[in-house]
Amino acid sequence: MENLLSEERRQGLIQWYQQHRHLESVGSEKDYVGIRYIHISNRAIREDIQRMYFTLIGEIRKISDQVVWPEMISIARWHLGGLQDPHLDTYSNDEFKENNVDENPSREWTCILYLNDDYSGGETYFPPCEQYPFGQQVKPAAGSGLLFQGIYIPHGVFKIRRNYRYTVAFWFTTNQERMLPDGVVKNIELNEISTKIADAPKNIPAGIASVSNK
Repeated sequence: MENLLSEERRQGLIQWYQQHRHLESVGSEKDYVGIRYIHISNRAIREDIQRMYFTLIGEIRKISDQVVWPEMISIARWHLGGLQDPHLDTYSNDEFKENNVDENPSREWTCILYLNDDYSGGETYFPPCEQYPFGQQVKPAAGSGLLFQGIYIPHGVFKIRRNYRYTVAFWFTTNQERMLPDGVVKNIELNEISTKIADAPKNIPAGIASVSNK
């Protein structure tokens, strides 16, 4: 998908990221570090991301007739030497961390939006599989998004060899209960799952009735 975000907005998003690295709470030294969408309070940045995920939801509906919701979104900074081995996006690390693994995984769709292209290496690749019998590697132009069913198609990232690689990653679910929380989460120790757990209504002890003021 081409031209999901203009060059001006891409550069603004990268600059904002560089100024807010204290919000990084996802990733590792092996591949990338990133900021979760739920921890972003800047209105303009949130609106840019919202416009993109609404566009992607519509595109997924046209392609598959599936109704989906955003499950997780993050802005990532892939450092030199960062790479990712082939994998499926069946579950997130947070689901295992919070012991919240669904027996029927619903993280159907993945989109990687490329914010820059002035790096070397870092191509997204698909090893030989049913969808790509001979394998495939791609490096879309900045501003373009790579949309695919990450739950079924193995994919990885070749080692970054020069400069940083900035992306926005979107994961979409067919289970509405897995939709990412609404609003800004100020505690960066919380993720999309633990936020919902923390916000869940607590059980009211038996024998205590609620009283409303009239």
